[in-house]
Amino acid sequence: MRNWLKAVANRIWGNPILLAVAGTLAWLVFSTGCYALLSSTAGMEADVKWLAFAVLLPSVFIAAALYATGKQARSLADLRRDYENTIGRDSLTSCLNSTLFSALVDAHPTLVGSRAGRRQGSFLIVDVDQLSELNRTAGQRAGDRALRAVGEIIRSSVRSDDIVGRLGGDRFGVFLPGATRENAEAVAERIRTTVSEARFRLGGIARPLGVSIGAILFEQEIDYDGLVRAAEQTLRHAKENGRNRVEYAQVKPGPMASSRPALH
Repeated sequence: MRNWLKAVANRIWGNPILLAVAGTLAWLVFSTGCYALLSSTAGMEADVKWLAFAVLLPSVFIAAALYATGKQARSLADLRRDYENTIGRDSLTSCLNSTLFSALVDAHPTLVGSRAGRRQGSFLIVDVDQLSELNRTAGQRAGDRALRAVGEIIRSSVRSDDIVGRLGGDRFGVFLPGATRENAEAVAERIRTTVSEARFRLGGIARPLGVSIGAILFEQEIDYDGLVRAAEQTLRHAKENGRNRVEYAQVKPGPMASSRPALH
């Protein structure tokens, strides 16, 4: 029931005409109810002119104001969607670019919600193994195809509410708000396994690819920069331990400072 009401509210807010109609009807119900109450308690007789000026005339202004508000809100929503689909996306992989990705993660309620709210989630850095060697032996276009394929695998491995972006070069970022350790491990292993089991036709040859993943789990206040620094540490461990693997770390409780987060 709650989800249904939320969907209806979003539908009304996104449509200026529906917003104006709903607001006007709400005002009419409220004002006529007040008029009826006053009439019954104070013994007032119905006055058509009073009803017209007190109820109907304000309804016209309310409808116009709500229509303008809804139209502006819809325009802003359209602009945001256009930005995310064009300017805000990496042209090669169709993932969010690093600027929009970092902004969305840093402003996410999981990180900046009230102190009473629950903070829990995971942050992954996915690094394509030996991409520079692939570019050198098979060419830049082959490397671009590999990045595009890895980006598609990552996007297909996460939920609709998760955030995926290309951090630059051969690295992708994945933010999993609300994810438990089991959720994060399942997503990271699904990405790694799918990439390693695929065979990419690059330079006319079927070549295997692998990814190294640094996964961070957090349950306290932390900002985007802290997530990246911590994930880079675990990613370095994954590469030092043989590549094509996932390394995990839990960010220890502490203040959200610019200092390096402690891991265990």
